[in-house]
Amino acid sequence: MRNARLLHYSHCVSDIERSRAFYTDVLGFETVGEFDFDDEATARVMGVPGARFKGIFMKCDGMRIELIGFSNPPPTERPRRRASNEVGHSHLSFYVTDLDATLTELASKGVPVDRDTRASLMGGIECCVVRDPDGFPIEIVQMPTLDLLPYEMPTAGRHG
Repeated sequence: MRNARLLHYSHCVSDIERSRAFYTDVLGFETVGEFDFDDEATARVMGVPGARFKGIFMKCDGMRIELIGFSNPPPTERPRRRASNEVGHSHLSFYVTDLDATLTELASKGVPVDRDTRASLMGGIECCVVRDPDGFPIEIVQMPTLDLLPYEMPTAGRHG
């Protein structure tokens, strides 16, 4: 696709304000804009006739997401623990410098930590999954060096 740049990833949530608080207060995203969508053209783009929803645009470490919370029609599923092999977005991932300290901090904030996902991988990588308010998986990763990544990391991360 020529002349294209990634704009954002959109993530439907069951309670927009609860998710806003989680993504800002817990994960460190910054709200950069928010809009109420209730027009026919946007409903057509979304493929949901009569759609009304709030979109909250956020960024963190160069990544941009949009949380969307539908008021009409309401979300089609209740919050639940998603499996990684479900078609669609699998997880969100954060690099940290101290996995144990991060998991302790997240647990103290009431974030569900899936302790059974804790694993030591090749090269000294340590991982564990936590969940957002709707059960969406967030992978927390500690590595001995960023050289193990197959891509370039932002130079100024806030997580650790």
